[in-house]
Amino acid sequence: MKTTGSFHLPTLADLCDEHISSPTRLAVVEPGLFHPYGKLPRFFGQIATVRCFESNPTVREMLSSPGYHQVLVVDGGGSKRVAMMGDELAKLAAENNWAGVIVNGCIRDSAIINDTHIGVRALGTHPVKSLKTHSGDKGVKCAFGGVEFVPGHWCYVDEDGILVSAKPLHGNENANKLVGVI
Repeated sequence: MKTTGSFHLPTLADLCDEHISSPTRLAVVEPGLFHPYGKLPRFFGQIATVRCFESNPTVREMLSSPGYHQVLVVDGGGSKRVAMMGDELAKLAAENNWAGVIVNGCIRDSAIINDTHIGVRALGTHPVKSLKTHSGDKGVKCAFGGVEFVPGHWCYVDEDGILVSAKPLHGNENANKLVGVI
């Protein structure tokens, strides 16, 4: 079995081979939608969610709090008219021990984010910052890319894609205590 990083977590390909036909709820995000940013090409953790459209105060609130190696899923409605996250929020995410961030929308400051110790997936980049006029909803189910992201479920990301499961697939009860980076 191929492994990634120092935690001996199998690659997404191996996780799929092992679990795709199991009763464990397993879903793969539609390929080609998300682009990689940040220094960490691979990350995993339990899902936390924010749903907001073109306004990111709730994203800042979440990333300013301890992440406990979770993956923050930001459902920006797929908007490409503004950036939902920039370098400041990426730095907050890294400092507060978030494993990674998936943005159904755009980011900005990608060159700086690429030098930040965090994993990020986003639809693309946009230089205009988001509005700050309304908050979003935390801890809600979000659906995009053909997958439902449920708070408390697990998300695995590597160079081959994004995988979501209702249960941990890595077989290590202590993995959520590890840095959520593979």
